[in-house]
Amino acid sequence: MQRMHYRKRLSGFTLVELLVVIAIIGVLVALLLPAVQAAREAARRAQCSNNLHQLGIAAQNYIAANDALPEGYSRTLEDALTPSRSFGKGGLFAELLPYMEQQSAYDLVVFDYYDRGQAYFEDPARDAPVDALICTSWPYDKVTTTSEPNYEYRLGSIVTYTGVAGAEQGRGEELVPSVEGSIPDNGAFLMGEGLVNGRFPTAIGRERQVGEIVDGQSNTMLIAEYVHINCEFGQVLEADIPGNVRPWYLGGFGDVPYHMKVVKFAPNICVHRNNTPVPLNQLPLGSYHPGVIQTAYIDGSVHTIADDIDLDTLKALATANGEEVVDTNF
Repeated sequence: MQRMHYRKRLSGFTLVELLVVIAIIGVLVALLLPAVQAAREAARRAQCSNNLHQLGIAAQNYIAANDALPEGYSRTLEDALTPSRSFGKGGLFAELLPYMEQQSAYDLVVFDYYDRGQAYFEDPARDAPVDALICTSWPYDKVTTTSEPNYEYRLGSIVTYTGVAGAEQGRGEELVPSVEGSIPDNGAFLMGEGLVNGRFPTAIGRERQVGEIVDGQSNTMLIAEYVHINCEFGQVLEADIPGNVRPWYLGGFGDVPYHMKVVKFAPNICVHRNNTPVPLNQLPLGSYHPGVIQTAYIDGSVHTIADDIDLDTLKALATANGEEVVDTNF
């Protein structure tokens, strides 16, 4: 009887087939990765927009209680006359916290630090991050824990937003002097002027009254994104992290407000504070969203502004009493 012999065929991929599969997977990953990254950025941008909306609503709550916006920097003439009060704790973001269900964070701040110790070494608020004050696109730590000697004021939980302090337009606006760039009198946040020893002008806190917002609350920027790190020749100098952002619990130093920016440049312009030089009060608005920043207006609405916006239009939006006609649907 003749026997039948069967050869068992081995299953599996040949080397060529395996290489083809790997190549296909690589192409699919290359196609999908940008979409995944775009989706993640869209989510981060939406969360950042929500943060700004919360700040805008907090400002509306503050207005309802005080008929004015909070001081961007609560510095008094007594502070200016007292060397031990070089740092000011009262500032825009600290003042808004109780109006956005963050009373517990506000209560941590040691406002009368000059009676107790150093401004930035002995404050429980220093290392207390407030998520609503930090855009989720910020790629670094929320809390700065190390610094070079004499730069300890950078330590603490940062804020990636800033109050909008108007713009110099050459239209007769008054300028309050500061060693880090004068503050015009046309922004949502502004400074008053006091005299030291009856002779030397210095910046002190002043509230923007509601009746002074003649451009309309829906046409005036209140708070914008701000994440400036020194930049030269298009290259961000990351060794300088956290750069020129400051902790939320410090309002300013001397006559320099930390959380008020005068609009002088288009957003995300590459400048170096020391080498250009550009004063701290006039550094450009900026974000880690590609090509845009987001801003809250006084009425609580949130708008997106492209980096290539016309600078005169941006300055008009930055003023509360410029009486410009601006189409906000840009």
